[in-house]
Amino acid sequence: LATAVGPLAALRAEAAGRLAVARRVLAMARSLGGDHESALPLLEEAAAARAHDEELLACLLRSEAAVRGVGAALERYERYRADLADHLGTDPGPELARVHAGLLAADRPVREGILFDGSSLLGRDDDIRAVRALLETSRVVSIIGPGGLGKTRLAHVVGRNATQPVAHFVELVGVSSPDDVVGEVGSALGVRDSVSGRRALAPEQRTDIRARIAQHLGQAPSLLILDNCEHVIGAVADLVAFLTATTRDLRVLTTSRAPLAIAAEQVYPLAELDTTDAVELFLQRARAARPGVRADERPVAEIVTRLDGLPLAIELAAAKVRVMSVEEIRRRLADRFALLRGGDRSAPDRHQTLLAVIDWSWNLLDEPQRRALRRLALFGDGFTLAAAEHVLGPDALPAVQALAEQSLLSVRETDHGLRYRMLETVREFGRMRLAEAGEEAEARAAQRAWAVDHTMAHSSVLLGRAQFAAVDALSAEEGNLSELLRQALAEPDRATVVRLLVGVGGLWSVRGDHPRLIVLGDAITQALTGWDPPPELEDTTRSAALITLMNIVITTDSSSEGLADVLGRLPVRDTSDPRLVAMTTVLLASDPPERAAGRLTELSRSDDRDVALMASQMCSHVLENVGDLAGAITAGERALTLVTEDDGPWLTAVLHTVMAQLRMQLGQRGKAIGHARAALPILVRLGAIGDAAQIRSLLLCAALGEGDLAAAEAEFAEIARFHDLGATIGGHMVLPLSAAELSIARGEVAAALAHYRQSVRLARDLRFPGLSPSGLEPWVVTTESIALIAHAHHAGPEDLEYGEGLFNDWSVTRLHRALSQGAPHLDYPACGLTLFALGTWGLLRAAMAPRDAVGFLVLAERFSYNRTMPSTAFARIEPHAEAAAPGAIAELRADYRGQHGPDLLDEARILVEKVFGPRSHVPAVTAYRQRGEDRDDHHAGH
Repeated sequence: LATAVGPLAALRAEAAGRLAVARRVLAMARSLGGDHESALPLLEEAAAARAHDEELLACLLRSEAAVRGVGAALERYERYRADLADHLGTDPGPELARVHAGLLAADRPVREGILFDGSSLLGRDDDIRAVRALLETSRVVSIIGPGGLGKTRLAHVVGRNATQPVAHFVELVGVSSPDDVVGEVGSALGVRDSVSGRRALAPEQRTDIRARIAQHLGQAPSLLILDNCEHVIGAVADLVAFLTATTRDLRVLTTSRAPLAIAAEQVYPLAELDTTDAVELFLQRARAARPGVRADERPVAEIVTRLDGLPLAIELAAAKVRVMSVEEIRRRLADRFALLRGGDRSAPDRHQTLLAVIDWSWNLLDEPQRRALRRLALFGDGFTLAAAEHVLGPDALPAVQALAEQSLLSVRETDHGLRYRMLETVREFGRMRLAEAGEEAEARAAQRAWAVDHTMAHSSVLLGRAQFAAVDALSAEEGNLSELLRQALAEPDRATVVRLLVGVGGLWSVRGDHPRLIVLGDAITQALTGWDPPPELEDTTRSAALITLMNIVITTDSSSEGLADVLGRLPVRDTSDPRLVAMTTVLLASDPPERAAGRLTELSRSDDRDVALMASQMCSHVLENVGDLAGAITAGERALTLVTEDDGPWLTAVLHTVMAQLRMQLGQRGKAIGHARAALPILVRLGAIGDAAQIRSLLLCAALGEGDLAAAEAEFAEIARFHDLGATIGGHMVLPLSAAELSIARGEVAAALAHYRQSVRLARDLRFPGLSPSGLEPWVVTTESIALIAHAHHAGPEDLEYGEGLFNDWSVTRLHRALSQGAPHLDYPACGLTLFALGTWGLLRAAMAPRDAVGFLVLAERFSYNRTMPSTAFARIEPHAEAAAPGAIAELRADYRGQHGPDLLDEARILVEKVFGPRSHVPAVTAYRQRGEDRDDHHAGH
């Protein structure tokens, strides 16, 4: 290629030129960003090819001075100057001359007022680099943030390592009047005739001294650091604007809770410490205060999180270990302002207590701004300007702007728009002041009115064409709405409860966040029971009860009976919402369960489209639960034909999800994939993370069933991208179960078994307040059964004990309890999966007679056991069954032809008692092994 000619040579020449430009840009960027060590070799390489590029040479001189010393940089400059004079008879340009003057001054650096820390500045390395880089490109940089963040300490570090040869640090905290700012700065710089604090300067004196300050700072490249400017911000802004306009090489760094708001300013918002650094800071300060203190990271992490990552608050809390345990500090943070007093005696008074830190900002506010802080402190999850206007009135903007400028509010762009937030410490301060002002009841009423207006506006279209927009609007305020719902339930304020519930409860239903409603089920039932809402709230109450009831019936919670009674008592009027009436009719028709299938089938033929749609959907669920998959599919397909765009995309996605699972159950992978693909984008858009993850898992299993490992890998990568799966019932087991199935397909048996065990652990650990775990929850049954199947096929000696433990858990008591529920309460597909798992273990691990094991397997088929995952496929165990009990499968299938789970419940009980003994008989496995294979003879009657 070196001898290339023609177009190739031209291409290479152009590429080489572009590469040289890119290297020059990279070298200068690193130098200007303060990364002098990595910049220096790149700069030298670029300068060798660009001997007279003075912009490049200026960066090279700065980086060389930083790495090799000022002397080396001065020598390079002198060589360049002499070469330029000899060959061109001219001097370096003004930019390079200024760099040279700075190097000369740097040979005798000046550092005035800059202090060294007695301890390390933890977690601020990135901030130091960022501020240094900004000072290279901006004349004025302001470090902005609330009190206690460490702005002053950061400024001292930047000043100590400033590239400017002259750096002055001026504290303005003691300046009480804006008129004294110029005098204080002039005095700190040693400018003649300056007066600091004792006597106010006349305007003409301030003008004269201001000019002298500029002259003083203009003698060499300088850095002026002005600390704690917020209480005299206007005067500081005027001075800094004048200095930057009258000096060439001056850089100004300010620390403040408010920006200067001048054209030359670049704001750097200083963030709170992240949790890792905050925990380390607490531990360092705690051990310094009391060596040997016992401090577990979990309570420490909670402490620093509740203290918003504010270094000062963390240090004040850590100092309390002298007289308290870490756990006691954590508990007492409920009154943080009383707790966090008296830390570092060398700190200024405003940093001696946490209250003084916030009080300093409070005293800078006028009364409308203080009123705003008091009332907006009620919003625990931030707020929008519209919400602030609802609570404060139409003049909210100036107050919100003032609070943001004083760093009492942070402003963040979110997916749902601009949002304001308070640190928790500021919120507690605001709530304290709210109570002192006697405005709490009025402020809470205003906030509640905003919440009701917001939820009612968006819940009215939540189940319609505008569903996506409604979900977005409700999601943005979910934290505030859920907190206000809990408050309304505690009073109880029933009118507010039902209004908020139709919004935030509807959102949780759409997203599949069932646990959030389950934990509130009892409180909602108690609040609504016996209440006769006014006519204008009847439909709202009906909707609230329906939403709650449809979520809590996922469990066996008895509170559903109370809500059904609430629905039954609500009158149906001409003005009632027909969809809500239809949903009520269908839901009440599902009770008692033993008559549900017949009544729902009849309702599904109704001329009322809403009734027919809801009944078909519910009928599909009921029929699937009793193992009639064909009937469930017929009902589901009927529901899909009835749904319209006016029902909203979620209902369509739900029906496609159900159909995908049913088709997959029957091994119809192509149709299952079609339904899954139709549901998936809707679920993702709605934020139904758990449901979307389970659809992805179904697609993964379908790909594995087709032998397409690459497609399965791609689906698993998508599942792994989901967050907060633990917020959904069973959702957080999706990832380890999918990983396990994928590992089996790869032949990674040990990893697969570990993933199965993890899924079991997660299922068993899933808890909801007010619900005692029984071990028969569908998510527990499913994960334990799949894990048992996998261990039956793959467990080595080291995993055998775990598999036997699962087998014994079910064989001794739990299967008896499950079967004793009987129709229609029994979840037949889940119970069938357990039968399949026990039969698989019994067959492959010789834990029961082969024919009995086959009996479990065939009964599982008739129970329509959940066989979505490849490991549960009947075809995997069938060869083993044929080898152990030839013809038994065909014989039992013929015996059970035309019968489903409910028809064979007694048969299942007889077989279970035959194999494991009656329910009270505990040592089932041991006894069976002693009796041996003679059980085969007793199975002839089945």
